[in-house]
Amino acid sequence: MPVKLERMGKDRKRREPRRERKRTKETLSESPIKVAIATTPQSSTGKRRALDQDTELTKAALLYADEVELVSLGMSMFDELRQVIDAGELGGYGLLASLDDDTINYLATRGGSENKLPPDWRQTIEAALSVSPEALEALGVEGAGQLRELQEMAAEQGRRTQQDLTNLLDEQGATELVTAIRGGAIKVAELGASPSSTLRPADLDPADSTDTQMWNWIDALVARLTDKKTRLLFDRDAGSLIQSMLEEGMIPANPQGLRLAAQAALGAGFTERLPAFPTAKMDELLDMRRDLALPLARYRGAVARFSKDMPQVVGENLDFEVEQLWIETVKPTLLGLEDEMADHGLVREIARSLDVQNIRDFGGWTAGTYFAVASSTALDALATGFIASAAGGAATVALEAVRSRREGQTGPKASELYYLYEANRRLA
Repeated sequence: MPVKLERMGKDRKRREPRRERKRTKETLSESPIKVAIATTPQSSTGKRRALDQDTELTKAALLYADEVELVSLGMSMFDELRQVIDAGELGGYGLLASLDDDTINYLATRGGSENKLPPDWRQTIEAALSVSPEALEALGVEGAGQLRELQEMAAEQGRRTQQDLTNLLDEQGATELVTAIRGGAIKVAELGASPSSTLRPADLDPADSTDTQMWNWIDALVARLTDKKTRLLFDRDAGSLIQSMLEEGMIPANPQGLRLAAQAALGAGFTERLPAFPTAKMDELLDMRRDLALPLARYRGAVARFSKDMPQVVGENLDFEVEQLWIETVKPTLLGLEDEMADHGLVREIARSLDVQNIRDFGGWTAGTYFAVASSTALDALATGFIASAAGGAATVALEAVRSRREGQTGPKASELYYLYEANRRLA
């Protein structure tokens, strides 16, 4: 996304102060991993929708982080519309009431209407929608029928507006993002967008409004890049812009912030490269992250260790480093885990625990029993059957092998990258 840095620097004094939305959701752990995702606006091209990139980066970040914030110029506009419509105030007229008069008059003119709304129309509609028609009828006041019609129209308009929003979000690729937002899994940074700034035509837009939102976005990135508790994750364009600003001295370099950015790039970048990731569903990711808490903690330790040797860069250079580490270290490890897990069946584990070469010769088991057990996945039933056919100490060792396998304390499950293996397996 081309940006004229010099002109933006001159206009920066005119920008409005950036506002932050207060967090209401409780953190998921005592020391949560926080990731802020910086994305630049994209255009829909072919099958690629405008917010597909935002969704993919958010999913990848959710597989690594406890808390995810989307610092997105594109999504911030849609989220402001969503909040107004979701609030349901004034029925279907809430969105209209949130627009400034210039935008309303423009939209009315474009729709072929020459009428203008009276100055106090917002207050009039609010008062009308708050009165019960039944109460007016009980008092014998005329107009109760018209008031009921107005309220029914507002309700119907509200349903249509909600459906229009649903269609719009789907067309832009934001459906799963909104699901996660409404569920409290992610939040969207407020960057000064509003329904009026989103719907207002370019010829009515103040000359510096685009620059104001752009600088609010850059301010948000700089604030998170210097936050000791936040890992900033960039898309390629955002990373290149920040790298240029660092090189030109427009923002101060922060070694700690760049290292945390490297952790975000690794933690999310590895999950994004999993073969099963492209088809992952948002709700499945959230459930899986909770289920794999212990492997996830180990994985985060590996990411922190890998990041110590990463160069302090962002943008394309950081993408290159993540890709090289994936090729040289992570992918071979995952292939090794896959091979090891294939040879990590319960029967083989018990055999190793008992130090015997052939499980078919142990305890008088037949070949048929061996193959039946080797293909079984019901661990409790298998342990019971084995203990019933084995003797004393051997049964204790076998039970310990089962327990060890289930708790994942030894073998492949103890690997720092087992989380990636299991996440890919479950998504597939």
